[in-house]
Amino acid sequence: MSNFDSPNPFQDNPYSSAPMSYSPMEAIPPVGTAQLASLMQRFLGAVVDSIFPALFVFPGYVMALAGVLMNEDQRQNGVAVNLPFLSITGIGIIGLGFVLTLILQIYLLATRSQTLGKLLLKTQIVDFETGKPADFVHCALLRILVNSFIAGVPCLGAVYALVDICFIFRDDRRCIHDLIASTTVIDISDR
Repeated sequence: MSNFDSPNPFQDNPYSSAPMSYSPMEAIPPVGTAQLASLMQRFLGAVVDSIFPALFVFPGYVMALAGVLMNEDQRQNGVAVNLPFLSITGIGIIGLGFVLTLILQIYLLATRSQTLGKLLLKTQIVDFETGKPADFVHCALLRILVNSFIAGVPCLGAVYALVDICFIFRDDRRCIHDLIASTTVIDISDR
């Protein structure tokens, strides 16, 4: 009887790889007993991360818009004016708001493996293989920067961004940016 006639042809083959105990498409939980973040936690965390910068820059937008409207009103009355102080201050506040938001998010990612949204919703980015908090390279550079470059490709970037989001519905709840960075997001509300 040859190897190929037996019920398991790999059983007697010393060169075959060990049989896999799981399918490559199955969800593999991170090391330890960590609970994956729920879809709602991930969604609300993304909402907070999207809205938070607006809170910093909104006053600047209001000031800049008020300055432009005042400038337009004076121009219609025949007064030639340059961009008023209010608009310049508003633009400065917008820039400062973006910089402060960026500094805060980078600090949280570097020190806690969390963004503000993840901090408020008690979730954390961890290394998929070890279950330990992910380092800055995986949290920021691979998850955010690489993902942003791919999403920024004209036309294809929008399709990629949609597919990236849809990956959250897999059993392991890992988006494409999680797969790129070898990370996952866990619930740490019990800590």
